Amino acid sequence: MTKIKIVTDSTADLTVDLIERYQIEVLPLTVTLNEVSYRDGVDITRDAFYQLMSTTEEFPTTSQIPPAVFAETYQRLAAEGVEHIISIHISGDLSGTYQSSVLAGTMVENTVHVHCIDSKSATIGLGPIVLAAARLAEQNLPIAEILETLNRVVEQTAVYFLLDSLDNLHKGGRIGKASHMVGSLLNLKPILSLNEGVISAYEKIRGNKGNKALERLIEILAEKIDPNKKLYCAIGYSDSNALEQAKYIQECLQDKVDCDEFVYLQIGSVVGAHIGTGAVGMGFYQL
Repeated sequence: MTKIKIVTDSTADLTVDLIERYQIEVLPLTVTLNEVSYRDGVDITRDAFYQLMSTTEEFPTTSQIPPAVFAETYQRLAAEGVEHIISIHISGDLSGTYQSSVLAGTMVENTVHVHCIDSKSATIGLGPIVLAAARLAEQNLPIAEILETLNRVVEQTAVYFLLDSLDNLHKGGRIGKASHMVGSLLNLKPILSLNEGVISAYEKIRGNKGNKALERLIEILAEKIDPNKKLYCAIGYSDSNALEQAKYIQECLQDKVDCDEFVYLQIGSVVGAHIGTGAVGMGFYQL
């Protein structure tokens, strides 16, 4: 039986339970705030990060995973008997982490087979892709079949989300095709999408009385999801104040879709550094 290992980075924002359940190897990116660097998900909790970010005017910065860290990880896994590594990472348009994994793969190509995948997504989009890989690997399928299915999952993955502000996206240079909205958001609430690795403005909601933007986000999700196909998804939230909105999304959708498990992921410090507090949304795919 071929031994396969799934590797991802911390921007998948998987819970400890999911990481342990599927024995996923997670490598942390780094976030720096107030001149102190933290390994995402290792040196600082998500809630502690959002609390810290709310008390300072300094903008946090983030750093990708160096190729050497990937190479060391791949070599260690090879020494443990792993034959194929499927390394799935945050969109190459948002971070250099994927390219680091590719470079590291060439450094160990005589030791282990490394298959690097650009998720073209992040957090609540990346997490379900990684879980798909882990579940496929458990089925002892041929590696070619696993990779073919994962490519389909990547292409089918969609992410829609709400932010309190575009300030952090703009400052961090990750705003993508939504840049034209900066400075024009007085009394507007943007619904954003992450598609093909790029953040875009999907719709602008004027006013937010009665959580108008959240209600519209749920309507969009219901429109995009085919009720006749199995749904694989993750509902994401940043700080704890957004958790109730995340639960409300499930409450509104659960009777309209065919989903075995609504996975909840709290958005970690690296992605949180670029989107700020008050973020809520959903990533999903259907095959």
